[in-house]
Amino acid sequence: MTFFAHFHPVIVHLPIGIILAALLLQLLAARPAYAALRPAVPVLLLVGFLSALASCVTGWLLSQSGEYDEGLVGWHMWMGFCLTGLSGVVYVRVRRGSSSQSGSLRTGENGWIDRGLSLGLLGLVVVTGHLGGSLTHGADYLSFGGGSGAAAEVDSPIVNVQAARAYAQVVRPILRDNCYSCHGATRQKGGLRLDDTGAILKGGKDGVVVSPGRGGASELIKRLLLPEGDEHHMPPKEKKQLNERQILLLHWWIDQGADVSRTVGELKQPDSVRAALLSVQGRGLRPGVSGGLGGADVPEEVVEAVDARAVAALTAKGVRVMPVAQGSHWLEVEAAGGGGGASGIGSVRGWLPLLLPLKKQLIALRLDGLGIGDSVMTVIGQCGALRELDLAGNPIGDVGLAELKRLTELRVLNLVGTQVSAPGVLRLRELKKLRAVYLYKTRVGRLDWAELRKGFPGVELDTGGYSLPALVTDTAVVRKGKGL
Repeated sequence: MTFFAHFHPVIVHLPIGIILAALLLQLLAARPAYAALRPAVPVLLLVGFLSALASCVTGWLLSQSGEYDEGLVGWHMWMGFCLTGLSGVVYVRVRRGSSSQSGSLRTGENGWIDRGLSLGLLGLVVVTGHLGGSLTHGADYLSFGGGSGAAAEVDSPIVNVQAARAYAQVVRPILRDNCYSCHGATRQKGGLRLDDTGAILKGGKDGVVVSPGRGGASELIKRLLLPEGDEHHMPPKEKKQLNERQILLLHWWIDQGADVSRTVGELKQPDSVRAALLSVQGRGLRPGVSGGLGGADVPEEVVEAVDARAVAALTAKGVRVMPVAQGSHWLEVEAAGGGGGASGIGSVRGWLPLLLPLKKQLIALRLDGLGIGDSVMTVIGQCGALRELDLAGNPIGDVGLAELKRLTELRVLNLVGTQVSAPGVLRLRELKKLRAVYLYKTRVGRLDWAELRKGFPGVELDTGGYSLPALVTDTAVVRKGKGL
């Protein structure tokens, strides 16, 4: 039964194409110029009916696996039965009509009935096909391009990954983009559902797939790490595969107890995981800053390697220094608060000058949430090669901001949650290579935007006014009752 059930995705396309062809020929055959097509109409309708019948049988067998949403399967099944039955009725009527009128559409009352049945058959083909596509690709396939609701969601911007929710903002997007098509709301292959936190821990027909605190022993990770050619490897080899960083983040989350409420900064982070988390930082910020420089932002010229002792001095302070690409001497430095090992104004004053030996190689600097004030901005102003600078969540004002006028190579500047104002920002209009400035939760007022846009033509000035679609998972149901 299982063997024959798996033929359904192949057979189901036959009645769709054949019945549509039959209806088209039936329409054309009504014209004298296409009279030669009339004998083909009943033949196509008969073949369409038989292939629809075969599709119903294999589809019913496939539905017994329990891998699909029962409600959607029910609608698809009954629409398929109706489609098969109606195609048989249309065939019989056309066959009888062809005996007297050579296969053309009849006139009078019978003709209107035939036309109505043919239109009904066309409607059933569309509806049944849509329901089948929804089972395979997600209920919103036509609206958003498929993915079981994945494309309908907009990820909330991550300015500081340490403050992000580990599951909701780091883990869930990975599962959503790679796993929901087979293990989501409309389909649960192997009885496993990964779009619900309770279902994740419950597992599927073969048992639990996530063992909190034991990532290496979890079946989810084991399946991801199998050779791609292995029949048990997930995702299937014909689908998009997870990269090493995504697998590492899933492994880390499970190792940390598979908690769905804590933030990233509240969890232990080995150095390898911290590097992977940097790839998440900046996601959702316009116009596409993703926590790492794009290829176009990395200078083409070759720069000399930095003194290893300078890097070691920063690393000893808990600051991460990494090349922007393998084999490159251009560097990015990250020391975010909430887990960066370098938080607090006192410690920043102690190690920030250690950046100066790296100023020729440093093109990306992230210092969000460290409590940096105006007094230490002179050091940052000396790092003339900087192209991306993240100062979000620091009490920096207009005085300190003025020190950045020397950063002539700067492309992206994140000032979210700082104390800067419109006059201070306007002092940076001399930076001709700027393309994005993030000003959410600053002292920039609503009436200042017209002047800022005039001062920064062609620059993306991000206000943080994001508009996110309402999702089913966002809705809370409150029932009135005793104690509520």
